[in-house]
Amino acid sequence: MTTITIVGTGLMGTSLALAIKGSNLEVDVIGTDYDSTARSGAQKSGGFKKIEARLSSAIRGADVVVFATPVMAMKEMMQSAAGDFQEGCVVTDIGSSKRAVLEWAEEVLPKHVSFVGGHPMAGREKSGPQNADGTMFKGKPYCIIPSATAEKSAVSSITTLAESIGAKPFFISVEEHDSFVAAASHLPFMLSIGLMNTTSSSPNWEDIGPLASSGFEDLTRLASGDPTMHRDICVTNAEPIVAWMDAFIRELYDLRNMLAKEGGPDPEAIGKVFEEAVDSRARWQAGIFSTIDRIHGASPEIPSFAESMGEMFVGRRGMEAQKKILQGLKDDPANRK
Repeated sequence: MTTITIVGTGLMGTSLALAIKGSNLEVDVIGTDYDSTARSGAQKSGGFKKIEARLSSAIRGADVVVFATPVMAMKEMMQSAAGDFQEGCVVTDIGSSKRAVLEWAEEVLPKHVSFVGGHPMAGREKSGPQNADGTMFKGKPYCIIPSATAEKSAVSSITTLAESIGAKPFFISVEEHDSFVAAASHLPFMLSIGLMNTTSSSPNWEDIGPLASSGFEDLTRLASGDPTMHRDICVTNAEPIVAWMDAFIRELYDLRNMLAKEGGPDPEAIGKVFEEAVDSRARWQAGIFSTIDRIHGASPEIPSFAESMGEMFVGRRGMEAQKKILQGLKDDPANRK
């Protein structure tokens, strides 16, 4: 039986375990976490076959290892586990920034493993295994960023893992990932935090707070996110976040100048800005934007499920088991193109 070990049993790690359990992959999922409370919550979730207290015990013998810890903890975890990875192990992560993680993997991981960076574009502001949701990844892009030395079969393994939990593999370079995610994910939580801190630090917050309604709640929702996760994202992806913050500041300053125009704001000009925003958001919600051909299944240059995953996920159980899973993946609506 193939074993997948998930290092970090918080919201994302436990959600991934539940998603794998609900998939067509016949694998054992092992979890580990330095936090005993997280281990206990993960065990109660039912997503793991076993929870290990020791990192080495969880890593040894695993075919796939997923680092689901806060980003800044990954280097230390990789170093601690360096001597425990078996030959040919596929190592991946689900962190929100990639350049630093790929550099650490190159520096720390043994040469007999393949590292394939990963980042499912899913999550929620509530943390902890008690808030885990195995359906979280369905229909969401799953960024795949292989290291320069990763075996093609390892890339195929992570591609199939993403597909099996209902996600859409999205192949992207590390530079594009860190910039694009800074715009679509990191900038929003920075704005949410900025708005929350700006208003709550006002001397008049006692009067403002009771007036804040759904719009304020929507815009500050991300400020409820895990502070450690937000901190680690900012530390490891600072340059792209700053670039997008600067762009937003320029946009906001343009709007500020429109309102501060001598003689008063121009209603037509301001109305046009709002109309453009309404149109842009409607098009985005309808999925109308440039076609991105990187959202797909395995690349033609990457071995198919039968060629590479047969050995990793099903080969050891024989051809009949392989056919069963292949048929199951084909029949699963979440994996239909």
